[in-house]
Amino acid sequence: MLISVQYLRGLAAILVLIHHVIHKQGQLSGLGGEWQFGVSGVDLFFIISGFIMCHITARRETTARDFLCARVKRIIPLYWTLTLAALAVYIASPNMVNSSGGTTTIINSFTLIPTGDVFLIQNGWTLSYEFLFYLVFATSLWIRRDWRLSGVATALVAMVALGVLLKPSNPTLQALTGQLLLEFVMGIGAYRYINQQRHSRVLDVGLLVAGVAALVVGLFINHVGNRVLWYGLPYALIFAGFVSLDSVVARVEVGLISRVLKKIGDASYSIYLSHPFVFSGMGIVIRKLHLQTAPSLSVAVMAVTAVCAGYACHELLELKLERWIRSQFRSPTMA
Repeated sequence: MLISVQYLRGLAAILVLIHHVIHKQGQLSGLGGEWQFGVSGVDLFFIISGFIMCHITARRETTARDFLCARVKRIIPLYWTLTLAALAVYIASPNMVNSSGGTTTIINSFTLIPTGDVFLIQNGWTLSYEFLFYLVFATSLWIRRDWRLSGVATALVAMVALGVLLKPSNPTLQALTGQLLLEFVMGIGAYRYINQQRHSRVLDVGLLVAGVAALVVGLFINHVGNRVLWYGLPYALIFAGFVSLDSVVARVEVGLISRVLKKIGDASYSIYLSHPFVFSGMGIVIRKLHLQTAPSLSVAVMAVTAVCAGYACHELLELKLERWIRSQFRSPTMA
């Protein structure tokens, strides 16, 4: 795996985590509070996913069935395990799950079918988009390699165009035609750029700088509802430029900082799924210690605890589940 991609995975997980920890601190203090930019971590995740699916299928032929099986084996075991844990908590104390509001759906928490209700693990809504992308990508494996990525991108753009034209009111159809699907297309575009035979380092750096500048400009603009433009596009530029410089990034690793960033990237999926559990438990501790009156300390304690717990989840649960699944199903898998 490219080291630059792992760093960006870690960044995406941390952005979402910080968004949620600030929201949690607002609940604990009763003063409210949001860091809206943190949700952009999801947009970065989608771009990374678009790139990764291209990357892992580029050098080996696979069938649609094997591709989807590999995705299920990679995503579902940890998600279902934690969803079962959330269900146990929900049965014992419903108020501890999805305290932000909304109707909780149990069945669709496992099927990932978006109906407008809230999953037991609220973050799970992003996996609905991921699996929709996987299904579209899997269908492309039936066509010629030369046309494959163009076919996926065209299908996703067509789905979004239908959403714009028809404006469906049904939540499931809204997800099937949601504009966030364009961020997977951006990931495909980034893959195409990164894998060009010739590269201009000046252009790579220029894309990286332009993406960062666009994100900064976006912070001062009220762009609610335009996240694909103000988050997705800048991240696509950053991703294309930064990953193109992967060989440079690998050479300038800085000791402990680099190792920590890579570890967070490795554990990003576990951190992403597990941190709501950590915040629920830490909320009780924070209140008992009255740390909610010191917002910076409270946020720091919850954030660091969530990252550490997420890494422990990765080592002790995610990797063990992955090894067990591979031992039960010997068919080829993808990373």
